[in-house]
Amino acid sequence: MGKFSSLIFIFFFSYFFFLSIFYLFLAFLGFVEGRKRSWESQEEDYPLAYLSSNAISVSIIIPARNEEDWITDSLFSVLNLNYPKFEVIIVNDDSKDKTFENMDKILQLKPLDMPYVKHYQDGIIQRIFKSAKYPNVMVINKNKGLKKAGAVNAGLNFAKNEYVCVVDADTVLEQDAMLKVMAHIGRDPDRIIGIGSYFGLANDLLIKEGRILKKRFSFNPLIAYQNLEYVRSFIGNRLGWSKYNAMPIVSGGFSMWRRDILYELGGFSADFTCEDIEFTFRAHDYLVKNKDKRYRIVMLPYSVGWTEGPSNIKSLISQRSRWQRVTDETIAHYKYMIFNPRFGAFAFLTLPYFFLYEVLGVFFETASIILMGLGWLQGFFDWQVFLLFVIFMALTQAITTIISLFSFLRIQRLFPAYYVVYLIILSLFESFWYRWIIAAAKLLGTYTFLAGVKDQNQYQRASRQST
Repeated sequence: MGKFSSLIFIFFFSYFFFLSIFYLFLAFLGFVEGRKRSWESQEEDYPLAYLSSNAISVSIIIPARNEEDWITDSLFSVLNLNYPKFEVIIVNDDSKDKTFENMDKILQLKPLDMPYVKHYQDGIIQRIFKSAKYPNVMVINKNKGLKKAGAVNAGLNFAKNEYVCVVDADTVLEQDAMLKVMAHIGRDPDRIIGIGSYFGLANDLLIKEGRILKKRFSFNPLIAYQNLEYVRSFIGNRLGWSKYNAMPIVSGGFSMWRRDILYELGGFSADFTCEDIEFTFRAHDYLVKNKDKRYRIVMLPYSVGWTEGPSNIKSLISQRSRWQRVTDETIAHYKYMIFNPRFGAFAFLTLPYFFLYEVLGVFFETASIILMGLGWLQGFFDWQVFLLFVIFMALTQAITTIISLFSFLRIQRLFPAYYVVYLIILSLFESFWYRWIIAAAKLLGTYTFLAGVKDQNQYQRASRQST
């Protein structure tokens, strides 16, 4: 039994060791890529980009369902953008609360009789409105159906500009968000077809009419761990993948796509639980089919906005189980890409990680906990080896966190020093409880995937009032 248990330990240790080294590798790549983006930002003449008559036009689509608490701040933040050429299309997706009424107060909406061509699957459009106060703003009321993908597609059917930016209705944008993103696109508009950037958690931020008056970051461990995850994911992982044109997801909270590419790919799909990761995978398929054009999907490190995160364990599990389900759906659908030489770094750098960690990781984590319990019950559990393993995991997590935070802060000093120290300390204890919550959520998401569930359920949010 002792030899068998040793082999099991070596197997699981090898798995976690490989993932830890891979995390460190990605964090290093993210640091290198972040430094490059920082230099580019310092060289950019943003005032000139704002005043330029050659500024690229953008259609901003905001899908909204029952967002009465956030739609006012989200809409004001878009209207306040420092960018010269954009239109706003809000899609009210059969909201049952005061989402429409809150928009009407700001926009002074008037009914509009407007014909349109239905290029994308969007459900049934009920009414179209135009703002009497802001001529570049339109509101579309549609029936519930086809999930968020259908709502975004409804906006796409009316979008007329070169690039399309999808923004969640609970996201508050920074005033210079569009300027920074479009300035980067302006460097190479023929090749950049998709672009994403960092956005953090709005919990505890002081916001008034879409303007962030004070950036207060929550010390609630549940929120702080999510802030930590966002930094590691956006800066430590996606920025590293972006270096090799292998980014797996342009997040739906803030995503920019070239409109002609959206048209060629048929818009977003409602056949999946969520639309963003699947469309990014589909876009990589498109990159291969058009390899001669050398298209790119890019990740930027700049903070473009803030979105609400789950404030309790139940809501966090609901959100993360949905994320796990759509990851499983997407990997299962695009499994032919894994280790396929045609897809380059995406096939050999990104997808193995997603398959081994995001898909199979939940089985390894669950099995390791079960085997640890069995080992303790049968008396061959070695506490010294276990303690060394835990220390190794904690230190690796802390080093990855420090690299990602340093890369993040050298570009923008958003977190005060004491909060950075707090996040690093939290990372040392992440494996003792927070990772268990995420593992439970992933297990639930895997179960619902295997059960064929595809609902895009919204987690229960804490009520809020705009300041």
